[in-house]
Amino acid sequence: MKKNIKLIMCLLVSVSLLLTGCGDSNEADTVRIGVLVSDTTSAEALAFRNYFTEYIQNQFNVEFIYSDELVDSAQEISAFETFITNNVKAVISFSSFDRSAQIELAEKQGIFYAVATGTLTDEEYDKFKNYEYYVGAIGPSLEREFETGYDMANHYLDQGKSNFAIFGGAIPYYTDMHIYRAAGMLYAMVKAGGEGANYKGQATVEGIVGQIYADGSIDTGAVGDVEILGYVGGYDMDDAWFAMCTQMAQLPGLEVLLAVGNGSDFFGAAVQGSNVKIASVDAFASAYGEAMENGVLDYLAGKFSASIGPIFIATLRAVQGNPVRTDNNEALALSQGYWIATSFEEFERLYALDSSVEAPAYSKEMLSLLLNASYDEFSDFVSQYSYDQIRNLTQ
Repeated sequence: MKKNIKLIMCLLVSVSLLLTGCGDSNEADTVRIGVLVSDTTSAEALAFRNYFTEYIQNQFNVEFIYSDELVDSAQEISAFETFITNNVKAVISFSSFDRSAQIELAEKQGIFYAVATGTLTDEEYDKFKNYEYYVGAIGPSLEREFETGYDMANHYLDQGKSNFAIFGGAIPYYTDMHIYRAAGMLYAMVKAGGEGANYKGQATVEGIVGQIYADGSIDTGAVGDVEILGYVGGYDMDDAWFAMCTQMAQLPGLEVLLAVGNGSDFFGAAVQGSNVKIASVDAFASAYGEAMENGVLDYLAGKFSASIGPIFIATLRAVQGNPVRTDNNEALALSQGYWIATSFEEFERLYALDSSVEAPAYSKEMLSLLLNASYDEFSDFVSQYSYDQIRNLTQ
């Protein structure tokens, strides 16, 4: 009897040790991913974070470690070094002060690195596409950013609108995506402005883009039959800056205020009760739905929060030793676009899917299909980013 009891006790201890060992193994298998962010408060930033921490982290064996809000390249590197001490296996970056420095550090340290919701310039991609630890980038290409600005302006030009103001966001800081969105707006005006229409003598895509880079701003004045009545750039956020925003939004004759970023938060109060239309590039957040319902925001080009799902899968695959690369064994460079809402009803339809934690646009079941997908299959999946295309993928 004593022998049996002793045997049972030994078995219980063995099982206990086995379970403990299994627990340690599961913890060890959890993939730790650092996330660099230069924005921690906007609706877009919060939506992306919520998708990673409230959905992806609960569906896959991963742990996301977020940086504080970063304000320059030195802080990016400092945060990256903190990730290294926390034994992350990969870094996904939403911060773009110095991507080259981030990629070089990742390669040196043997940590996989990916760009979320953005792309590298052609020159940067050519330099880093063969780096072993550079996973790639998935987000709106600069060509897509240009098209987004063009489509936004053209939406109103087709309605016969001709008096515009432009909010240039980070153009003074030479942020590529804002420059290309603005260039798209200006090119649409040139195309609609009649014979001989030009912006400061420029009438081609390349010429307009180059002019904005040269000036770091946008000039007011006539573009053929179209008029740019006002321009504000930068994010000074002081009393003088807000006064300029209010003054521009209330210019006599103004019909449409085109914003390369968030427009309703900065100009909404100033146009309340007027006929001025605000068009923005931002995210699908409840505040913008309210702005649309109240007639403050008229047009929204927004990234959907689950759009970062594919770059997560690409990063996870790299860590697991199954990277997705081009046929030439080069890093990813895939473009996504925006969801567009031009009415409150349309916003509600898109927001219902985008804001869902239980059944987001890209669910675990959908993303799991990418774990062993070929490059062509992966690329095709990413290219089908519109609301209707994603809904069709689930049917």
